[in-house]
Amino acid sequence: MIAKSKVSRCCITFYVSAGIVFPLFFKDTAISICRQAIEKYLIEHIEIIPENLPDFFNNPIPVFVSLKKGNQTRGCSGSFKTETGTLAGDLIKFSIISVAGDYRYRPVSLSEMKDIRIQITIPDRPVEIPSLFFYNPEKEGLIIEKQGKQGLVLPREAKTAEYAFKMCLRNAGINDTSGITIFKFSARIFTEDEK
Repeated sequence: MIAKSKVSRCCITFYVSAGIVFPLFFKDTAISICRQAIEKYLIEHIEIIPENLPDFFNNPIPVFVSLKKGNQTRGCSGSFKTETGTLAGDLIKFSIISVAGDYRYRPVSLSEMKDIRIQITIPDRPVEIPSLFFYNPEKEGLIIEKQGKQGLVLPREAKTAEYAFKMCLRNAGINDTSGITIFKFSARIFTEDEK
C-alpha cells in the first residue's frame, strides 16, 4: 500500500506493511546495501561499513535476504529477530550468508552476481494455524516447529501448500509430523528490478 502524508508543503510518500512504515527510498537503499555488501565480500572478503544511511536503517527490523537467479533461489538467510541490532547490519550479515554461507546451495561467484536479483522480505509476526487449509503460499510464509526444530519457507517460495510443508519439514530435519506446530506469516517483499 502506498500512503501519502503532507508535512508543510512537502509530500512524503511511503509504504505501510507488516506494521512498519517504509519510506519510499527503502527499496533502492536496501538493495544497494545488500549488493555492495556481497560484492565487497566476494572481492575483498571483508564487510562493508555503510556511511550516511537514513536513520530508518538503524532500527531493529526482522529481515530475510534471498538471491534469485531466474526462478531459482541461489541463497537465503534471515531472522525474525535482529542479530546485529540494526536493519543495515542485518542486511549486510544476511547478504553475506546468502552468497557464501547457505549450506543448501553452492556459493555464488562474483561473475554470477550479474544474473542475480536480490529480494528482501520483511516478515510480520507469525500466527499459529490449525492446518494448511488456512495457508496461501503465494501471499504467506510458512513455519513448522517441533521440539526446538524449525523449518521456514518465505512467501512465493513454493507453488503449493503441500510443497511448502515438505520444504519446511526437510529444512528442519523433521521426519515425524506428529506434534508439529504450524504458523503462517505475511510479509512485504522488495525485489531488485529484473536483470
